[in-house]
Amino acid sequence: METIAKLVQEFKLRETTNAVCISVGKYTLDQFDEFFTQQNPAPAKLARQLESYRARYIALDDVYAQQLKAEETAAISSLDAEGDQLIYGVKGMVDAYRRMDFDTEKKAAANRYYEFVRKHRIDPTENMISEWSKVEQMCGEWNATPSLQADAETLGLTAVMTRLAAIEVELRQQMTARNDAAPEAQAVKKAREALYPEYRTLILLLNSFAVVSDEPQPFALLINRLNRNIDYVRQHAMAGSGSTGSGGSGGGSTTPEDSDDNGGENGGEQGGGDNPPSGGGDDTGGDNGGTNPDPGTGGGDEPGGGGDDNPPVVDQN
Repeated sequence: METIAKLVQEFKLRETTNAVCISVGKYTLDQFDEFFTQQNPAPAKLARQLESYRARYIALDDVYAQQLKAEETAAISSLDAEGDQLIYGVKGMVDAYRRMDFDTEKKAAANRYYEFVRKHRIDPTENMISEWSKVEQMCGEWNATPSLQADAETLGLTAVMTRLAAIEVELRQQMTARNDAAPEAQAVKKAREALYPEYRTLILLLNSFAVVSDEPQPFALLINRLNRNIDYVRQHAMAGSGSTGSGGSGGGSTTPEDSDDNGGENGGEQGGGDNPPSGGGDDTGGDNGGTNPDPGTGGGDEPGGGGDDNPPVVDQN
């Protein structure tokens, strides 16, 4: 039976790259939208906060799209095109080996690798930010998983995966260098700063309603999905970025509900679970912080703790 967490764990959204911030932001929005289609009527206060969060996310997505358009230099476009061909190549080679009934070892490795590639849902025809956010996560998982590296060796994909990972790093570096000098970068930074408190308040309200609800199961399922995505991002997309802890063992995929593992639902030692740590705040804690949040307004005025062990009772109007 799957373990269900009581609260969304603390997550430092501001410590992510632009790509990961938007990816997490979109996943959060999608999961809340699905929750509201199933939970009717849903708490009006939570619905209002979701719309406030949605507006900030859309604003960030828009300005980042403008930034991407401005930074598509010849070098970046060339790297993107090379990466696209490698992705098509990996998929093609894996598909070919899956059909080789005479070589059972390669067929078994190809079937395993197919599942690994499939769960990341990388599509070279989608926008660059979405594509390379997924590539970053896929390569991070590959680099951290010896069994996947062994399968790649069996299939002759080691050089391809190594080059794909190198392109992702080089592409991110070139985009960062361009971003630092581009005027669009300031708009993205401002939009991100506006998103953080909306995200924090949304999560605080969700946690509060989950505790006091007479029907906690829908809230618990939403919380579980958000936590699994947070765990995955910490493990594969924030490695070496200064993030504390991995948020528990296991993790999920870009869409964690499609993954077979159940790791990390309860958060790691550093963030979340049933008893969120006392950190929090804009500089030292997670984006779920807030000092003694008033559920009437959602979120505290001052950055601070990551939430009490016994969240406040909220009015459900």
